[in-house]
This record gives sequence, C-alpha cells and structure tokens, in this order.
Amino acid sequence: MSFRIKREGDGVFVVLASNAAGNHQYYPFDTNEFGKFVEAAIEIRDALHSGDYQKPSV
Repeated sequence: MSFRIKREGDGVFVVLASNAAGNHQYYPFDTNEFGKFVEAAIEIRDALHSGDYQKPSV
C-alpha cells in the first residue's frame, strides 16, 4: 500500500494505492477527505499506544 499525490488540472488529490496478487486498487481522496482520514488514523494510533480502546464484543 502507498499514498500518492496526484494533480489533475488545477486540482490536487491523494490516492491510496494497493496491489495484492496482481490486482491494483486505487482509492482517491480529495484534500478534505484525506485530512479526515489522517485525523482518524492519529486517533487510532493514540488509542493503541494508550491502551484506551474497547475490545469488540463477541
């Protein structure tokens, strides 16, 4: 998996690219969506480091 910055016309966006078993998948984010993704990832990382997360109910 990798993130790539792409430009189209005057716009810019971020693409999450995934390659598994020869199958390529691309998930585009506009800059606002990418910002929200990053914020959520930081919250998840911080919760993992602090142990402040709930185990899923079975």
